[in-house]
Amino acid sequence: MTRLVYTFFLLFTVFIKDTLLRSIDEEPFLKTPQYTNYDDLVKLFDELETNYPELAKVYSIGKSVEGRRLLVIQISEGVKSTHPERPSFKYVANMHGDESVGRQLMVYLAQYLLVNYGKDDRVTKLVNTTDIHLMPSLNPDGFEQSKEGECESLQEGDGRNNAKGVDLNRDFPDQFDRNRSNDDAYLFGGRQPETAAVIRWVLNKQFVLSGNLHGGAVVASYPYDDSSTGKECCEESQSPDDALFKHLASVYASRHPDMKKGNACKPETFKDGITNGAFWYSVPGGMQDFNYVNSNCFEVTFELSCCKYPRAAQLPHFWDINRDPLLAYIEQAHVGVTGFVLNEDGDPVKNAQIIVEGIKHSVRTTEHGAYWRLLLPGDYNITAVASGYVSPSPVTVSVSEGAAATVNLTVSRRARALSVARNRHLRHIDGLSAVDFAHHDYTKMEAFLQKLHDEYPDITRLTSIGQSVEGRELYVLEVTRDPGTHIPGKPEFKYVANMHGNEVVGREMLLLLAKYLCQQYTSGDERIQKMLNTTRIHLLPSMNPDGYERSREHDFGSIIGRSNAHDVDLNRNFPDQFGSTQDNSLPEVETAAVMKWSQSIPFVLSANLHGGALVANYPYDGNPHMTSGAEFLTPDNAVFVHLAHVYSNAHHKMHLGQPCKGSPNEKFPEGIVNGAKW
Repeated sequence: MTRLVYTFFLLFTVFIKDTLLRSIDEEPFLKTPQYTNYDDLVKLFDELETNYPELAKVYSIGKSVEGRRLLVIQISEGVKSTHPERPSFKYVANMHGDESVGRQLMVYLAQYLLVNYGKDDRVTKLVNTTDIHLMPSLNPDGFEQSKEGECESLQEGDGRNNAKGVDLNRDFPDQFDRNRSNDDAYLFGGRQPETAAVIRWVLNKQFVLSGNLHGGAVVASYPYDDSSTGKECCEESQSPDDALFKHLASVYASRHPDMKKGNACKPETFKDGITNGAFWYSVPGGMQDFNYVNSNCFEVTFELSCCKYPRAAQLPHFWDINRDPLLAYIEQAHVGVTGFVLNEDGDPVKNAQIIVEGIKHSVRTTEHGAYWRLLLPGDYNITAVASGYVSPSPVTVSVSEGAAATVNLTVSRRARALSVARNRHLRHIDGLSAVDFAHHDYTKMEAFLQKLHDEYPDITRLTSIGQSVEGRELYVLEVTRDPGTHIPGKPEFKYVANMHGNEVVGREMLLLLAKYLCQQYTSGDERIQKMLNTTRIHLLPSMNPDGYERSREHDFGSIIGRSNAHDVDLNRNFPDQFGSTQDNSLPEVETAAVMKWSQSIPFVLSANLHGGALVANYPYDGNPHMTSGAEFLTPDNAVFVHLAHVYSNAHHKMHLGQPCKGSPNEKFPEGIVNGAKW
């Protein structure tokens, strides 16, 4: 008995020694646990790049407020070459400078992957098949101000925030911001340098999956982080990929011994260690939502420690419980569907949208035509939509657990039948190309509209509602499925432009809109197909073609061409509820044609496009006193205010309410105004 016990003790001792030696060999960085400050991080990354030249490359996406580089180490086999077939993955840590565990784990992870490449099958497979980018610190200035052992943020946010006192996880463009636009002035204007650097990085590098590492809790928090309701907490804000995000969060949490319990940092509890971000607490301007809304990248936030900046002696423990979750999450970049989008000649098609039926979120192809669409196991119908190309019929693909299914898609410039029953084939019409962005005089406008109708006969109908004083047709292009007939339950909509002949932008916008609607409908754009299938849209690009012909390009201020050929302002020529005037006593032919048209079709909604100001102007336009400056509201004022806001808020600049150059006193709060008050 004693000999057996002794033998067992010897075997157990040998086993422990072997395990420790193997651990030290695989994880030499754990020998002397300590946090890596900025200067040491620069040296370490330089050493790794030098020691592993075929696996590691160090770069910076920008600089912090105080001039520290925002360092990233890229790890992939053959890292100096391009590998279009590999999905790009990123971890970003230390966004809050005093949340330090994630920062050090990224340092450890970089070393672990490089030390164990070629030795560990799992690591080798990951590095051979994935383009991995690790950023230990998005806020190096804040980290340098933080104090080891402090579990809560210091006063005034020192350490947590950047050197200008800004919380970087509130500084990103937010999808629910009513001032939101996609121009550079909005995306980058007023942003912190760290935020702007990430925005450029995310928009330029089409990452597939990302993890955002924080501290102060132990939970996996998935999008959306913000909500359209404006509530601070306790109400879910679900993305179109909500089920997938729950899975991604669970991949990490279920492998983390503390996180999966959901109660590591009492009194907070999280079922299975995951939570919807907005349900936990709302984070407007957060990084994870920006990734998902603005790029291909699915990002989940992982809170890794109750104490934000624990003592370095605890780092081996944090590495031990996070190592497997960190690797397992990277592996999720390979689930779903992947492939290339090519044209008929086999050339890659950049920036094509990958559409998954039933999920209102698309991803786009890289410059090499590659795409990765993360999906849960199941059957999906997918297609590709690319400007200037006809989309292939949706392909049904079965996604299973494990490696992604491969589906290559070919988009074609060949014409195809829009209506198989009629067997009408369409010639290809380019997308909104440079040649379209030009002024179209009457002859060119007529040709443009006729060409659209010829090429899309199943969804367009070109008619004239009358003629101008000088005999030019007042063309209306109807764009809808099954055009030509009013269908009960299918609302009628119209846009009228160029009522004042020298206000030309609306005229060109309607021509572009007509082409866009036709092109996107045949390409499978879900939003446009739904719109044309359920709405009958009428476009009158020019109500005053005679005035247009008199107008002069670059004429900013005169009234030449404003009126029709009889020198009548058509926007003063309609019958008025408050009585007859000198301007409307006799209707012009253009006015009469529009009145007859408006009364012959039960229009539900309409907009009149003008120029000379930047504002959405809602009724009434006149008042009983027939004087300017006196607001006069309709019984449906709340509806009209809403409608005006819909357009103004969606416009990149209108909602700002800023005056046009040359009219400094014309300011419109939120970009809308009651017509009579104006």
